[in-house]
Amino acid sequence: MPWLDICSMRKAESMDASKSSNPDQRKAKRLALSFILAPVLLTLLWAVGERLTTERVEEAPVVNLESGARVPPFEYPLLGGGSSSLASQKNKVVLINVWATWCVPCLDEMPDLQRLYARMKKDGAPFEILAVSIDALGADAVRKFVDRFGLTFPILLDPRGSIKKLYRTTGVPETFIVDRQGRLLQKIIGARKWDAPAIVEYLKRAVRS
Repeated sequence: MPWLDICSMRKAESMDASKSSNPDQRKAKRLALSFILAPVLLTLLWAVGERLTTERVEEAPVVNLESGARVPPFEYPLLGGGSSSLASQKNKVVLINVWATWCVPCLDEMPDLQRLYARMKKDGAPFEILAVSIDALGADAVRKFVDRFGLTFPILLDPRGSIKKLYRTTGVPETFIVDRQGRLLQKIIGARKWDAPAIVEYLKRAVRS
């Protein structure tokens, strides 16, 4: 067989093999591309969510949130109608919980907060929980969450996320325990077992102070 014919045959065989492998190669390329794009898309979604829950107003004033400092006042609409403010809770120990329905640790701690709330109210303690939701979707998303867990403490709606600047939070959940004089006792980052005996006793001592 002439050399030229052999080369032509090998080239044809090579082209046939290339064609047969093209679908697999394209599939592999698409899979690799999806792995590359997934983190990018997640980052973009996070950025959009952060943008939606960020107040588009003037920069909030810098507030000293060290223990013993007076905490900044706020007022937000209540789930179910009306509004509530920190100023309306005078002479009470107030637990301010900043949370969102998409936050898994928030989901974990909400039943514990409800048990704590029920116990403190049963004892007649001057105590209140103000749970401030930063959900950008507002009342509809929050209501489903509240109904699911049977929450009875006040749920405040802050879809623009202004409390994040006001209280200089870094994420959710974050909790601020305020004494009866409106001063910060504790800032707590992350979820807690709020109905644990040690926490209940701590709050009981705070309401007696």
